[in-house]
Amino acid sequence: MKQSTVPYWLALMVLLAASYGGWKWYQVKQFQESRSIGGIEAVGIAPPLEEFELPASSGKTFRSADMDGKVWVTTFFFSTCPGPCSRMNERIKYMHNLPELQGVTWVSITVDPTVDTLEVLQEYATKMNADPKRWLFCRGDMKYIKRVGRDIMKLPVTYKGHNEVAVVIDQQGQVRGMYDVTSRSQSVKLEALLKQCLADVGSPAVEKAEEMDAEEQNLEPKSATDPTTT
Repeated sequence: MKQSTVPYWLALMVLLAASYGGWKWYQVKQFQESRSIGGIEAVGIAPPLEEFELPASSGKTFRSADMDGKVWVTTFFFSTCPGPCSRMNERIKYMHNLPELQGVTWVSITVDPTVDTLEVLQEYATKMNADPKRWLFCRGDMKYIKRVGRDIMKLPVTYKGHNEVAVVIDQQGQVRGMYDVTSRSQSVKLEALLKQCLADVGSPAVEKAEEMDAEEQNLEPKSATDPTTT
């Protein structure tokens, strides 16, 4: 009598489910330990992020699809956060103002959409002297924000609950690293990774620099009477 193959397939399904569950546990464990191990930098080729969009304080809609070919960073916060958020955003403000990081777009997403209306976020952006083209403050339905955090950024968020972690996305739309912005040592690594991403071949920043170099090489030599040479 031929034995049924059901037990075999059932065992295989259990094994696959256990393997997947173990991998997801490992990912969460890695993120939880990111503070103590000095951040996480992606190794190998990761799949591009799932696209999402959120209303921004500028009055426009942030669309992740518009970030194609750009380097950007996502963080979660809320405007009435008493301490950690302030430290995180002050550090972001510092990096946002660095000339060598002008090609980076910062996307700060509130986890308190009830209080953080677009008007409140605009006031917060003004307080941080944020360039509306390079530092966006976004909001949305809390259920949707949770999905953006948990399913897309792999950072579980709740109402007024988040980590002070910056997710770096390169111009191919792939996550390149995660760092605790409130940690000075990890912020240094974050800054270094952003410079590396901007310097990647094919990035808009590199292409612009190459164009400028080419233009300078085509300029005629300055005369001895040119006041800028004396």
